[in-house]
Amino acid sequence: MKLLHKEFEKDGRGNATLIAEESEDLWHLYNLSMKGDTVKAMTYRKIQKEGSTGTVQTEVKKIMLTLEVKSIEYDAAGNCIRYSGKNCEENQWVKMGAHHTLEIELNNKMTLGKDCWDAIHLQELDEATDVHKTSEVAVILLEAGVANFHLLTAVLAKDVHRVSVALPRKRATTTGYDKAVVRFYEQVYQGIKDHIDLGLVKCVLLAGPGFVKDDFLTWMAQKATQNGDTNVLQKKSIFISVHASCVHKQALKELLADEQVQKSIANTKAAAHLKALEEFYAMVQKEPDRVCYGPKQVKEAIDKCAVQILMVVDSLFRNANVGLRKQYVEMVESASNQGGTVHVFSSQHVSGTQLAQLAGIAGVLRFPLPEVGDIDSEAGLSDADEPDDVRKGADMEEDADAFM
Repeated sequence: MKLLHKEFEKDGRGNATLIAEESEDLWHLYNLSMKGDTVKAMTYRKIQKEGSTGTVQTEVKKIMLTLEVKSIEYDAAGNCIRYSGKNCEENQWVKMGAHHTLEIELNNKMTLGKDCWDAIHLQELDEATDVHKTSEVAVILLEAGVANFHLLTAVLAKDVHRVSVALPRKRATTTGYDKAVVRFYEQVYQGIKDHIDLGLVKCVLLAGPGFVKDDFLTWMAQKATQNGDTNVLQKKSIFISVHASCVHKQALKELLADEQVQKSIANTKAAAHLKALEEFYAMVQKEPDRVCYGPKQVKEAIDKCAVQILMVVDSLFRNANVGLRKQYVEMVESASNQGGTVHVFSSQHVSGTQLAQLAGIAGVLRFPLPEVGDIDSEAGLSDADEPDDVRKGADMEEDADAFM
């Protein structure tokens, strides 16, 4: 994501002007945005004008609008984010308080404003605008006639391409079958060149239940040599053939747990998250008193300075309740200040899906805390500790929305 400008006050108020350049940027933008923020961008709106004779004409105008956000919708398939809210800046075409929906797509310039950019927001902004951010692992799930392409980044597991070629049954003469297989391989080869940036990914996993992946890897090396395709030949070492039980998306989970794959992606963020999860599950088996999961268990452990590794799924920070979000942010800051390692998992990633099954938050402890196990792991945090002024303000806003 391109950061064009940012301006923050000492009290945390500020704004950032951004351009989402790829799908992952939109996911970061979705995580950065909350109800109550302001979003400024170009949009189209129908404008009615009354003529001197009393006739009303309608035209569609391109205008700059600033909305106070009421709801946010992330559309992964359409590669866009929709912000619905009320106009909060004077405009000659749109009344103050008028409802509108801004649709932010790739390469659209927009300005996001907040009353308070907390530590998690600032960390998310830094990660989103990091120029070294790349797609970390490409996965091609292969079986006869079918190839599914996926890109695994630090926060997304994205479907990018699919190849499907009908293969005839093998007969006494296999000429037709062999031609169909070559046609399939050529489409997969072209898919690699069109949809995978070999200069960015750290490895390309060819996976599937049979021998198609191995046969294709051999064919690809010969094809690249014949064509003099130096881009593929120079990156031949990053292609790895591994077994997978199927060619569907659920195979990504088992691939990330494979030892050979882990060695290849050892320096990626996905590997760090997976290693933290494995350490948690290993500790459950060996010393169950040294793990905690669920908001209340983890909060109790942090209050006792016991958390060595904290894992949180990013969806917890999108909580509409300002007080609850603030408590999660404080838990992350406290664990970090106590010398713990904090991992923020993406709910759109394979590892984030696993963590979500543990109520979205879990920790490995420095020392045993048997009493933490008595706390209900599914119990959520209470906003009872939230400051009165924050809680009262939130209640007033809810009442106002209900009244409107």
